[in-house]
Amino acid sequence: MAYRIRYSVNVDWIPPGLGLGIAYQTAVGSPQPAGGPAQTLEFVNSSIPTSTTFTASDITSLLSTMSTDISTQMNVAATLARVQGFASGGG
Repeated sequence: MAYRIRYSVNVDWIPPGLGLGIAYQTAVGSPQPAGGPAQTLEFVNSSIPTSTTFTASDITSLLSTMSTDISTQMNVAATLARVQGFASGGG
């Protein structure tokens, strides 16, 4: 038997005037989607980290793999340009 983690990361561009309200509403358990009216780019795992046990060291290893994967996906010039384009209505 093995364990795996699945994850996604959403990058939201929040239009001026909305401030942190969207993030706060989600954090306190509001059923509203986190992005609200924001443009969103979602990243999902490109690899599926697995482990045959589920100990503290396994969790650390799985989360490290997740962090590396998401960082690799986000730190691509085209991705960075796309997210920056949200501010001007592009992306």
